[in-house]
Amino acid sequence: MARNRIFYLLAAVAALTLVIALVQQPARGDSDFSFDAAKLKDTAVWTKVNGQPYRISSFVDTLCRIPTAQDYESERKNNPHASSFITVYVNNAGRDAMFAKHTQTFPEGSVIVKEKIGNVVEGRKPLLYTIMRKREAGYNPSLGDWEFAVVGPDGKELQAIGKLENCQSCHKGKRASDFVYRSYLASN
Repeated sequence: MARNRIFYLLAAVAALTLVIALVQQPARGDSDFSFDAAKLKDTAVWTKVNGQPYRISSFVDTLCRIPTAQDYESERKNNPHASSFITVYVNNAGRDAMFAKHTQTFPEGSVIVKEKIGNVVEGRKPLLYTIMRKREAGYNPSLGDWEFAVVGPDGKELQAIGKLENCQSCHKGKRASDFVYRSYLASN
């Protein structure tokens, strides 16, 4: 009886150790991610998709009072782009798919960057950068193999990367356009 308990205890410890190791291990390819917003000006690599910043509104904009910074912060927990302006960039790999007349699947290696700029209350400065990177087939099949990343307002600090639930929850409704919103194209 004591031998069985020891066996089960050792098996449980081994299983727990394996789970911890798998959770702490970065997803394949995540470690090779780097981003520097200053490089978005390099037109040999990046194409600015929308000529003017595109306004993304939210219910906060319809309040019967002037919204506060707390109103925006609360709303952005569900949608990080709410009540802000975005300027979108695409790299060379994704350029043809982005500007295609009819929706296309983006090729592996495509990168789309949304520079989120604050509204007047927030000073019209970068608040963060959200990035979609098309990964190898099988990386994230339920969302077209897209990887999501969030970079801080300094344009360099990686805050999150991977199959980010907050990003996926919005983009999953855009299956017909390879999970990419393209409403900002109309602002050109």
